[in-house]
Parts: sequence; structure tokens; C-alpha cells
Amino acid sequence: MLDEKKIPLIQVENMKKYYPVKGGIITHTTGYVKAVDGVSFSVMRGQTLGLVGESGCGKSTIGRQLVGLEMPTEGRIYYNGCDLAELQKNKKEMQRIRTKLQMVFQDPYSSLNPRKHIYEILAQPMLYHHISEKSTVEKDILKILDMVGLPKTVLGRYPHEFSGGQRQRIGIAKALSLNPEFIVCDEPVSALDVSIQAQILNLLKELQKELGLTLLFVGHGLGAVNYVSDRIAVMYLGKIVEFGEAKEIFNHPVHPYTKALLEAVPVPDPKEKERGRRLLQGEIGSSMNPPSGCRFHPRCPYAEEKCRKEIPTLYDTMQTKRKLTQTEAKLQAAGLKGDSCHMAACPVVISDRKEDDHG
Repeated sequence: MLDEKKIPLIQVENMKKYYPVKGGIITHTTGYVKAVDGVSFSVMRGQTLGLVGESGCGKSTIGRQLVGLEMPTEGRIYYNGCDLAELQKNKKEMQRIRTKLQMVFQDPYSSLNPRKHIYEILAQPMLYHHISEKSTVEKDILKILDMVGLPKTVLGRYPHEFSGGQRQRIGIAKALSLNPEFIVCDEPVSALDVSIQAQILNLLKELQKELGLTLLFVGHGLGAVNYVSDRIAVMYLGKIVEFGEAKEIFNHPVHPYTKALLEAVPVPDPKEKERGRRLLQGEIGSSMNPPSGCRFHPRCPYAEEKCRKEIPTLYDTMQTKRKLTQTEAKLQAAGLKGDSCHMAACPVVISDRKEDDHG
């Protein structure tokens, strides 16, 4: 049997999420927004998976599926080896599981009830799920506030009385209050000042180390994602185009889209102004009618005719001699084939690498 440490806490297999589009004189479904279209990955216990990409590529949608706010159109989500779709049939068991899967939202203000003060926001879920008793709940709340760096004087105040960084700390405290194992951090620093961003990122890393948390960190910038993540998955228009160790992807990107994201990161060096940057042209495609073949090909500077016809699959960039089988890809994405996997979905780059290997 496999060691529990080698079994992913979260595993996703071929997940799809389509939203119906209604229209017509007699209202009917005229099409679907393919927010997530056939995604597979895993998050190992105690690690952080960074999910990066442009707005509209499906990052937040994946997060909502993982914590049970929505159910996928197709595919499977496993928590600790258990299929969440099957657990939905058992209301009591699913209620227990929900406390283990929490989310920190992008906008902390809209995620906090403006009519309740902080004590109520934190205490009510803890009492409802029997995490604490009435006699100990205040003590437990003060412990959580200390973890996130807030004084006990915040308990009687309302969300509108705090700064953005303080509200985000309250959002983190709210997620921690139910003793979760897995937390989705949905762009938790994108609305904050740079100095506050660093504080929140450091806080997340400290809490993960202290509590043994497993995280999915959703973000736009590869810099912040690389700082907190063990692995990174790069998404474009509902699909994962590159997946691997954070340092490997940050230092040796393979897919043209990943390279473009790195090129867009500002460098605090005046000399770098002279360096030419290959910035992406055009806008991200439509999720209702995605491009044929490789979805990135309309914006890719290396696109060839086959890119317009063939849907690329993930290749192991460490061993470019052959394409991974479906089973191998799932195992490697699950971390069961070693920690050095680096996969990318770009037939042009892979072909070039093959030629280099033969040369």
C-alpha cells in the first residue's frame, strides 16, 4: 500500500465546468461557457499548489469546485481518497468534510457579513460545527486572532472599520476557525498594497508550517505565486498548459504562455529597460467558442499549422522522447512519479527539444 504522505490530499481528474448561456424568445440554452475544460492535477499533503493565469482562465472556478461551493459538470474530485460527488449523498458526512475545505476570498469585505461584528463572524461557525463550546469559544477565537496578528480589541468591531489588510487577516482567521486541512486562497493579495501583500504572504507561509495546512494559491503574478508555492500550474482558457516544480517553472519555463507571463513581471533594475520584452498581443479568447487546436495559438509567436488543428497534451519536458500515457500523466501530476516532474502542452517546443536531443 502507498504511504499516506504519498497520497494526494486533493486530486482532480478531468474536471470540466460548463455554465449554460440562455437566450432566444423562448428561453433555452444557446451555448456553454467552458470555464474549466478537462483539468487534472493534485495537491500533496502539506504542500502549496500555485494556480496562475490571466483573468477568465478558470482559476477561481476550480477553487469553488474544490471546496464544494459548486459541483463540476464532469470529472472527479477526491479529498483524501474519497470522491466528493459520492460524499454529497451523505449530508452528515459532507457537512463534516466541508469544515476541512475552506476558502479565503479575493475581496475580504464582500466575504464578511457587514451586519455582524467580528466575534459573531468567527464564533457562530465554530459553535454550529461543534468546534468549540460556549464556555471556550472566546478563548479559541483569541488564539486564532493571535495566529493572524490581530489584537483582541477587534472582536467588537464591524468589517467596515478595518483596512484591507486587516480584513484579509480576518478572512484568514475565518477560514482557520473550523480547523481545515485544505484552504483555497483565491487571489488573497491582489487588492492589497505591495507592503501588505508581503505581510499576508509571509503569514500564509507561517500558518502552513505551524498548522500543516495544504493550500491552493490562486494568483495573477508568477512572483507572488512562486514565493508561496511548491508546485505551479499555469492555466490558459480553461486548460493547464504547464505544470511542475515552482523553481523549475520560474527558472526554466517551456510553454510560450508561461514565458510571456514571466516577461511581464516588472524588474526593479533600470538597465533592464534596454532588454527587449516579448509582450503578448491580442486578448484572451472566448470561453464560449475557444480556438481550435491549441487555445493559445492565435496569440503565440511560434504557432504553426499543426497548432491550429491538434489539441496539445501534456508532455514530460524532462524526457521529451515520448508523450506520457494518460495513466502516467495522472500519476505524475499526483506526485507519485517523483518530485521533479515538469510537464508542458506545446508540440512546437517539444519538437524543437526532440531535434536538439537527436542533434
